[in-house]
Amino acid sequence: TYGGSRIPAFVADFDSVMTERHLAAGLVPIATSTSPEHGLRLMTESTAFGITRNPWNTAHTSGGSSGGAAALVAAGVVPVAHASDGGGSIRVPAACTGLIGLKTSRGRVPLSPLVTESWYGMVVGHAVSRSVRDSAMLLDLTHGPDPLSPYAAAPPKGSFAAAAVRDPGKLKLAVYRKSPLGLPISAETLAALDTATALAREGGHTIEEIDLPYIDRDFIGDFARTVAAAVAGTMRGEVLRVGRSISGDIERATRVLSRFGEILSAGEIYASLQRLHATSRRLITETAPYDAVLMPVIAHPPLACGAMDPKGADAFLEDMLDRLRLAR
Repeated sequence: TYGGSRIPAFVADFDSVMTERHLAAGLVPIATSTSPEHGLRLMTESTAFGITRNPWNTAHTSGGSSGGAAALVAAGVVPVAHASDGGGSIRVPAACTGLIGLKTSRGRVPLSPLVTESWYGMVVGHAVSRSVRDSAMLLDLTHGPDPLSPYAAAPPKGSFAAAAVRDPGKLKLAVYRKSPLGLPISAETLAALDTATALAREGGHTIEEIDLPYIDRDFIGDFARTVAAAVAGTMRGEVLRVGRSISGDIERATRVLSRFGEILSAGEIYASLQRLHATSRRLITETAPYDAVLMPVIAHPPLACGAMDPKGADAFLEDMLDRLRLAR
């Protein structure tokens, strides 16, 4: 596996627990797919492997970081593909390509034996698929505790496949119409959300509009700091694995982010994590009365390929930070 990078590939001499469970179920792995470098962008474009395009419109992105997996499934090459998600890497590609993308609970599917957790527990592994049925059936085959995992999600009451086809009864749903990044929500996105809401009302479910004012740029800033620290640690591990400097192998944005992670203090990271956990507890508490919350996954339709490349002042600043080896 390359992780979307020019760093020499990692060639495992063992199977992960998830792979063991895939193989035991009779699944046949046929390919590796593309990702942005180390999963750090929401578009699957890299210096190493180029642009992964959306099969519905090849001028646009399939999202990221599991954009290669989503492109393969949306194009009908495979019925289901492994994907992982720390900050949207299953959900965004699914939204871009019309697929089912489920970010599972922490500890639902083990990441062992390579790691016990990734990005301080924010990364989970599952899949993108073309149906809720397939996603649920795959989860039945892969979930469950592993002795090397630090924690496990509570076991389900029955199978996920059975839950996917069971009549849920009348649900209490909430609708959140904003962007955590403070981005404007496009008319197309709001129209899609309104359509989903109308369908839910037609089904007899109750709908309540809610706000989550504490999910804001401060929250995203804490998330970004913890990711930067995780990336810095990952790059240290890659140096040890290949036995030399990898600075020339990784992309400029990855270098800058890794350096930012290196200059953050341990105290800053700990405080950021504590604030993130506090917000998570508040989020769980305030949304607990609802069976589900409907909200935009992306603020606008899939972007054109190359749209997230730094331009103008952003490109100049990133280049200067890279050349000066500064991160703030």
